[in-house]
Order: sequence, then C-alpha cells, then structure tokens
Amino acid sequence: MPRPFGYHHSEETKKKMSAAQKGRSLKAEHINKLKGCNNHGWKGGRCRSGDPGYYRILCPNHPCADKNGYVLEHRLVMEAHLGRVLLPSEIVHHINHNVRDNRIENLMLFPSRKEHSQLHRKERRSK
Repeated sequence: MPRPFGYHHSEETKKKMSAAQKGRSLKAEHINKLKGCNNHGWKGGRCRSGDPGYYRILCPNHPCADKNGYVLEHRLVMEAHLGRVLLPSEIVHHINHNVRDNRIENLMLFPSRKEHSQLHRKERRSK
C-alpha cells in the first residue's frame, strides 16, 4: 500500500534503516569492475575538461599527470613531436585559438608564460 502524502518514517524506523546500512561498502572486486574500460561510461580515456574544452588523455604514469591520471592532449602532441617531456613552465599555444584543434601545425611552444602573454598582447593591439 502506498504511503499517504506527508507520511514520514518514525525516528525508530530511521534508526533501524541507518543501522542496517552502517559499515556497508562496495568490495574491491566490485569497485574494479566499475573502473576504466569496464565502466558503462568509458570513452577510451579521452575526455573534455573545463570551460574552454581542452581534451585530456588518460596517462596515469606520465610525470605531469593530474591527480586523476590525465594529461592535456595538446601537451602530449607537442611532447611526441619534440621527443621529450615538456617542462611545467613551458606553454603550448594554439595558433588558431581553437583549443580542440591539436594538430602539430596548429601548436606553438613558448618557454615561459611571460612570452606567451606577450604574443597575446601583440595580437590584441593589432586588432
């Protein structure tokens, strides 16, 4: 029989329900079934991040990976082109300002944030 509108569990019932759930958690084998390619939402380790929509790639062993194991795709493309890991101070710039266009022809490397900012200032002045 459905509960009538406005019906609430008694305090005693709430305590019993809470006690029944205490200490329950997923077993490690079930958690592992939900991770990575076993998850129903798995898209191959590539996802978009944040407002600008930069692509991130799952690389948990990469030295510059975030806490979830992802690295920005444009940085990986530049690293593959150069044959080395980028320094944290190095900035990869998208020439056409489309952050989803990660072709090597569209990427430019700056040794520091300062030089990258100077380029943007020049672009703003010329408009």
